[in-house]
Amino acid sequence: MNIGFRQTGLVWLWILIAYGTGFSQVVFNPKIGLETWSLKDESEMSGQSKHPGQLFGLDLILQKEKWMFIPGFEYHRISMKNENNAFSFDFSDPHHAHYFVIPLQAGYTIYGDSINHVSLVAGADLNFFYDLDENDLGFEDDMFYGVTSALTASAFATLFTHFTAEVKYHYALQAMLKERDDSKLRGWTFAIGVRF
Repeated sequence: MNIGFRQTGLVWLWILIAYGTGFSQVVFNPKIGLETWSLKDESEMSGQSKHPGQLFGLDLILQKEKWMFIPGFEYHRISMKNENNAFSFDFSDPHHAHYFVIPLQAGYTIYGDSINHVSLVAGADLNFFYDLDENDLGFEDDMFYGVTSALTASAFATLFTHFTAEVKYHYALQAMLKERDDSKLRGWTFAIGVRF
């Protein structure tokens, strides 16, 4: 089954409209973050798989009492090189894979007062491969699947009413590289944002 970007966008828009009409508060949350990734097969072969990455995104937080639905749109870039540092905000070395993510998550607030909230959130990501930097690692664009999916779970906090912080774990359901059946990404994301 080949799912296109346009069909996924239409489904996302339909879900957004359907759920948005029943929620009492809608909040925008632009965010930036750091990531660390490991490839399942690389980790098993070499004992170490560290691929730092970065993200820029926008969440649309739909809230009703303690329930929340968080669709969004994100740009990610991850290093294809197995590096010593798990986290890095270095944009100088061109050996990254670039992709877009549509996260669809739902959650429940487990703690809240007048200015701070902590929620547990889970859902799925659709990942759309976009581009690969020129590199000396032997990777080419056609080695990557165009669309992959992942499951996610996160702790999502609202701090001082206007700031957000998120710790998310990603568990890929599909391989990223066509010639490597177990090239499944596992990773952590740490992101901060501003609500308005």
